[in-house]
Amino acid sequence: MKSIREVLSWRGELGRGLYIIVGLVLFLIKWNLDRLLSGYFFSVSWMPYRYLIPGMEGLDEALEGRRDLLMTLAVTALPFVYLGVLFTVKRLRSIGAPLFLVGVFFIPFINLLFFAVLSVLPARQVEDGVDHPPHWLERMMPRDRWASFFLSAWAAVLVGLPILAIGINYLQSYGWGVFVGIPFMLGLIATLLYAVHQRRTFWECLSVALSACALFGACVFLLAMEGIICLAMASVIAMPLSCLGALAGFGIQSNHHASRVPPVLLLSCLLLMGFEKMENPKPVSYAVTSRVEVDAPPEVVWNHVVSFSELPPVEDWIFKTGLAYPLRAEIEGEGVGAVRHCVFSTGAFVEPITIWDEPRHLRFDVTAMPEPMQEWTFYSDVHPPHLEGYFQTTQGEFLLERLPEGRTRLHGTTWYHNDLWPANYWKVWSDHLIHRIHLRVLRHVKQLAEAEATAPSSRRRR
Repeated sequence: MKSIREVLSWRGELGRGLYIIVGLVLFLIKWNLDRLLSGYFFSVSWMPYRYLIPGMEGLDEALEGRRDLLMTLAVTALPFVYLGVLFTVKRLRSIGAPLFLVGVFFIPFINLLFFAVLSVLPARQVEDGVDHPPHWLERMMPRDRWASFFLSAWAAVLVGLPILAIGINYLQSYGWGVFVGIPFMLGLIATLLYAVHQRRTFWECLSVALSACALFGACVFLLAMEGIICLAMASVIAMPLSCLGALAGFGIQSNHHASRVPPVLLLSCLLLMGFEKMENPKPVSYAVTSRVEVDAPPEVVWNHVVSFSELPPVEDWIFKTGLAYPLRAEIEGEGVGAVRHCVFSTGAFVEPITIWDEPRHLRFDVTAMPEPMQEWTFYSDVHPPHLEGYFQTTQGEFLLERLPEGRTRLHGTTWYHNDLWPANYWKVWSDHLIHRIHLRVLRHVKQLAEAEATAPSSRRRR
């Protein structure tokens, strides 16, 4: 039985049983401390799933503007960070893995998978010169380098595909499990399988991990689960995370018990997807505003904001990839309660007017919207679940700011919900695409208004 002094020393190793116990005990102490501090002093409810699924909207709202609470939680977290790093270093030393892998401790979500891996791997065994009987993976995997390479990549893909199908179709989760957990798992599993018979170099581990990730994307496309555009956007985070999995596999590969890692990862990934489903957070809400200056007074610009004629054919390449783009705007009635229809290439937005302040301010809700894009694929109908409800426009408005010399600064704003995670990553894409849509409309309005302002008065729109 180790003394407390031995456990808290940076020297020595830590067995998996003690590692699990201290990890769970520290988690319970940390959660109850945060719960008491946030509830008693700041009137904020603190639940344990906030640690499991980082970046949830409910947590953001609870902490908005609460720097005092954030500073308190940050200070109280320091001793737990110290102990977490200490025990992870000793556990890595116990299994014979490189100590630089302690950096994974600081990566949200991945650190949970990493904890599961470290909890299942036993201590390294000292070579005794005795030939041990091959385990089932050694019997299954070929010794030929290239045969082992391709079988390892394909095996990782065959593990990942059912997890993806369960996540998006059954659990209906486009979260950390799908976009972070699966890529990391692909890289780690492919690397460990490739290293069953002999230790691989870092570049060999990286190659098999990236190959598994690329094959996974190709299979997702060929099975009509996603289109090329969505896969291309997801690859920006998937490829680096697969490399991170390869790095972890490179460190673990020499352990005789590394074959236990894949089933543990599979179970951990599914369990964490389940936590995401159980949490069911409020989607993150964002606003995007774009502006143009128009050489026409607000009275003229207003007429072309409320409704506008057919836009010219698209020239922006991004709209030729399947992204929905605006065609025209129509309105039924006038004033608050009128219904505006903004027709896109995939259908029409239904927009009941909530503010009608001519010629200054037009705001509307969005009660119905078409699909945000048509997947770019050679199949006749690919309809992944994320096209329905995961991206939802909720409101829009136009503000007309009067400028000197009869000019107008036209502001267009869209509010939307994003239920894809990591939300901050997908925000980069959605904000950029919405801005491109805004500019297509605003430039068309600018062209129409300036043409009317410079036309003879008899031809002007009344």
